[in-house]
Amino acid sequence: MKDLIKLVDHTQLKAYAALEHIKNLVKEASVFGCYAVCVNPVYLDFVLNTIKQEGLALKACVVADFPLGCSTTELRRFSVENLAKKGAHEIDVVAPIALVKSHAFREVEEDIRELVKAAHSNGALIKVIVEDAYTTLEEKRELYKIVMQSGADFIKTSTGFEDSQFAQSLSNATGAQPSNVALIAELSRVYNPKIGIKVSGGIRSVEQIKTLLDASKRSAHPMSFRVGTSSTKKIWEELRST
Repeated sequence: MKDLIKLVDHTQLKAYAALEHIKNLVKEASVFGCYAVCVNPVYLDFVLNTIKQEGLALKACVVADFPLGCSTTELRRFSVENLAKKGAHEIDVVAPIALVKSHAFREVEEDIRELVKAAHSNGALIKVIVEDAYTTLEEKRELYKIVMQSGADFIKTSTGFEDSQFAQSLSNATGAQPSNVALIAELSRVYNPKIGIKVSGGIRSVEQIKTLLDASKRSAHPMSFRVGTSSTKKIWEELRST
């Protein structure tokens, strides 16, 4: 169970996070044994330089078109390509939510395929954030299918920055929900059994991670299952005490 920490992307995406917060994030991630740190693009160079200079066994993950997923495909592609060329190991990009809610699924498919191509052609892994709190069951099924067939490396549940009022209007909860992860696992058996699943949003305990891992039907390997959380220290301490 202690190896669960190796599945974690230690995360700091607050707009007010200063460089000191990121320095501490990288230090903690290394001490805890996390897989990656996940930051806003403004800190990518710092993270990459720190990893290189200190010889850390960490990956640098950055977000793109975050947290809204409402830029044009041209801007989104440029962002992903630019971040990958700068050396980002992994890019977590929000699905084009406005297009999803407009049921423009052909455009959604074209957009995501463009981003996957931009990432992979420049050596980066890409995760697509499907923002479960904002979609109906029918929209989830269609979006999951598109992501799975796009060639993306991971499908990711949430940004952690959802509008809870809108989510409630759809009778949805925010954050990573086992029922949604189970649906991802079910559909992936048909559309892409190899796609990884990243759970994120409101994850603060070992028990949550175990429940979500069970729902994912994935192995406890960072290329199959990943956890995005800013509560890493609490989880690490809980793992150490068991």
